[in-house]
Amino acid sequence: MRTIASRPSATVALAAALFTLASLVTGFTATAAAFSSPPSTFTAVQPTRFLDTVRGVGIPVGAVGAKTTVTGSAAALAPANTTAVVLNLWAESPAADTAITVFPHGQARPALPNLLVQANKRRSNQVTVQVGADRTLDFYNEAGSTHLIASIVGYYSTDPGSRYTPLSQSGLPLPQIGAGVTTKLSLTDRVPATATAVTLGLTLTEPTAATYVTVFPHSTPRPTMANVAAYPGGQGTNLITVKIGADRSIDLYNLAGTVTTYVALAGFYATDYGALFTPVAPERVLDTRTGLGTTDGKPRKIGANSDLSYWLQPSIPSNALAVALNLTGYSATADTVVTAWNRNSSNQPNPSLSLVPGQTISVATAPLVSAVGPAASSPYDRTRAVYVHNRAGSVDVTADLSGYFTLAPADCQAGCVSTWGSYSWRQGDGYVVSPKPMAGLSGVVAVAGGVSHGYALGADGTVRAWGTNWTGELGNGWSSSGNSAAPVPVVGLTSVTAVAAGDNEGYARRSDGTVWRWGQDGDTPVQVSGLTGVTAIAAARDTAYALKSDGTVWAWGSNTRGELGNGSTAASSAVPVRVSGLTGVKAIGSGDGYSGYAVKTDGTVWAWGDNTYSQLGNGVACTASSCVSRTPVAVSGLTGVSAVVGNWPSAYALRTDGTVFAWGENRNGRLGNGLDCVNPGPNCSSAVPVQVRDLTDAKAIGTFNDGGYAVRADGTVWGWGDNSQFALGQGVFGYPYYTTVPVQVPGLSGVKAILEGVALGS
Repeated sequence: MRTIASRPSATVALAAALFTLASLVTGFTATAAAFSSPPSTFTAVQPTRFLDTVRGVGIPVGAVGAKTTVTGSAAALAPANTTAVVLNLWAESPAADTAITVFPHGQARPALPNLLVQANKRRSNQVTVQVGADRTLDFYNEAGSTHLIASIVGYYSTDPGSRYTPLSQSGLPLPQIGAGVTTKLSLTDRVPATATAVTLGLTLTEPTAATYVTVFPHSTPRPTMANVAAYPGGQGTNLITVKIGADRSIDLYNLAGTVTTYVALAGFYATDYGALFTPVAPERVLDTRTGLGTTDGKPRKIGANSDLSYWLQPSIPSNALAVALNLTGYSATADTVVTAWNRNSSNQPNPSLSLVPGQTISVATAPLVSAVGPAASSPYDRTRAVYVHNRAGSVDVTADLSGYFTLAPADCQAGCVSTWGSYSWRQGDGYVVSPKPMAGLSGVVAVAGGVSHGYALGADGTVRAWGTNWTGELGNGWSSSGNSAAPVPVVGLTSVTAVAAGDNEGYARRSDGTVWRWGQDGDTPVQVSGLTGVTAIAAARDTAYALKSDGTVWAWGSNTRGELGNGSTAASSAVPVRVSGLTGVKAIGSGDGYSGYAVKTDGTVWAWGDNTYSQLGNGVACTASSCVSRTPVAVSGLTGVSAVVGNWPSAYALRTDGTVFAWGENRNGRLGNGLDCVNPGPNCSSAVPVQVRDLTDAKAIGTFNDGGYAVRADGTVWGWGDNSQFALGQGVFGYPYYTTVPVQVPGLSGVKAILEGVALGS
């Protein structure tokens, strides 16, 4: 169907053609689609055209005129319960600068275009758009005439499908691609075996001829479409979602000349975990020309080498992990690139948008979102933030939202896990003051955690992991600079009875007494050689420990501070070595530090390794000759102990009478004995154990980076120490800053085990 309206001159300037953009002051002002969509899963498909005015696919041949709407149906390519489709939209041979808008058939046209093009230059953009029951879309061209090609690459629906895991975009190396050349990009180590599709940012630079690059599943026919176009003297960028082909690989084809390509993996879709997508009617969430979305509501250009933090609208839920945006740059004063990203990411991703002075371009992007703390005077309490970075000159930017990704709500009935604080690897909620249930976990019998990742042992003997995955610490068969807020299965492990976590590694004890490790040197579990008959495991920062059934303790890994406990001065050991002089051990412990601890059957505690903050507890303060002990020493005055744990500067012991003792550093109340440290001062550390105040019925203990926890007999959790990262679940924005005596972590009951911002309930 073609709807013809008055045709303006083909020389209409882009600023006039996009009058609807310039007139927007407070965001989306046109009538929104009259339907809402539920959270949906994704199904990737082989890229397939369903509208092509060049070849007459789905519509008669002929360019789309000015102010004309044409209609294309994706009903044959997406099921009846589809909520949104993901398209590659391509404009060919535009006669004038123009804007293309895609919207559900029968709905009012939004005032927010999806694709901006310049006269005589082809361009494409990825478009995610809601659909109605008929899966039919309208395509509107504002000025001049242009050919349009729309290819579906996937759809969201309420059917079973794949879910999204956003990543901190990391570059993937690719060679320069010649004319007519197809290059394979393997993602084997970047995505799990259950992945079905990836989303990536593709940037083309230094093209020697007008060209485009097509991205498609490896070992499949190349589709006739352009994902990114580029011209000599410039560069092109776009967001691309593509189905994974054979061997978890994709292909990139370059049409003409040679071009340098940069690929940044933004996320992947997998069948067994991830976030659901909720499509929404287009909404403007940032406009630097009007101040919409800026922190103070005032218009401002983004200067050279500057970031702008902007709030997403209050309609975006606080647990959003990532958003689908269309980013547009205006009025650049210099050649520049603009990037939308999460500043909490480990590195800034490849540019989202490339501009030259006077040029206006839009491109899809899917940044992670980062948490913003609550501010009593802000109308955007508990909302989400995205950062936009401009490299050179100054530029105005708009961002239009088409949907967001969230995890499914928690549905646990027994063996549930709650998380809070900034170190608890939550589900996209940033700084969470109060504990909340974690989605995707139930039937958990034990938990363990490292600096930024966690493990949950299920009653069925399997392990699930969440958090960062820089070195494969999730054990899911991939690694990258990203993370998973959703729990993922540690592959290949069954019959597990205990878990432990180091900085960059995970460990599991199986029922046959063997120990398995993953991370650091591999992203799937491998057996630790030479260990059998193990009854318990523990881990320090870069060192692991195993207690054998004969009461001996074994260690492997780093030894820079004597962590192996065998008297050796070697920097490390790749194989387990026996900790010297220890027999009759019934429990072991460690934490985010460089010290190991053991409890003997007589209730005494022994320690070895780092003593910088008197964390060995043997009455000896750190001096030039006593800051390390490479063999175990007795912790002074402790008897009747049942469990011991440590963090970097302090350690804690639980006695059978329900009391808790602490030693080591006392900055910000880490010892919990009511004494405050005014540095320098007499209360800033203790080389011997001191009793934690007010605890007489503790049944379990744990640590966080700057303090300790105790689970009392009634299942409540009490903590002491530093609260700046919300580890105590107290106050707003980390206030009170710290406490020298135990305070109750609110909202928790029936707790069995506790660690840094993670509680295991009944």
